[in-house]
Amino acid sequence: MFKPSLITTFAAAALIAITGCESSTSASDDAAFVKILLTDAPADYILEAWVEIPHIYLISGNEEPEQGPPFVDLFNNPSAPRTYDLLTLRDGVTADLTEAVEVSAGRYNQLRMIVSRAEITLREGYQFSDGTQTRSLFIPSGAQTGIKVDLIEPVDAEGGTVTIILVDFDVNENFVIQGNPETPAGIQGILFTPRLKEIGRNVEDI
Repeated sequence: MFKPSLITTFAAAALIAITGCESSTSASDDAAFVKILLTDAPADYILEAWVEIPHIYLISGNEEPEQGPPFVDLFNNPSAPRTYDLLTLRDGVTADLTEAVEVSAGRYNQLRMIVSRAEITLREGYQFSDGTQTRSLFIPSGAQTGIKVDLIEPVDAEGGTVTIILVDFDVNENFVIQGNPETPAGIQGILFTPRLKEIGRNVEDI
């Protein structure tokens, strides 16, 4: 069973990240930091949308994941993945996907996250054609090279700053209903069609 993670507001999380950097990096004024937050929008037919995220990383230059490093891990713990019910992350609520992680100053063109598991529970009054309300979903490429986050622009990490990126994991866009919930045939299944996007960014001095 999935278990919830700590939830914060975007503004409060940004303040905490900056304060934490001040206390932990006083000996390294040129250090650059990146932190990732997660949010979502309400869904029509879905009550809960749980995901497990064991790995989040940046890619510098124009490299692709299949080509191997250089990658910069922001979070990498397959034995204890970050776990979220995406539908608790709405109305300005966010979750800390990563801490403020020290990275080498420079430009990063890609942000990717591995999704190892996804599970959907339908709202009351709706069910799948087999009579169940909860189903684990097939994850196309999210468990291998990761899901690419559409960034507003490349991440230019500069020394003495923390870059805080807000990522939208929209349930209605990422979990596509198969069938018509309003007919007797009901919901045949749900396709996980991952598309994540950045919807906000703060860059603050440490």
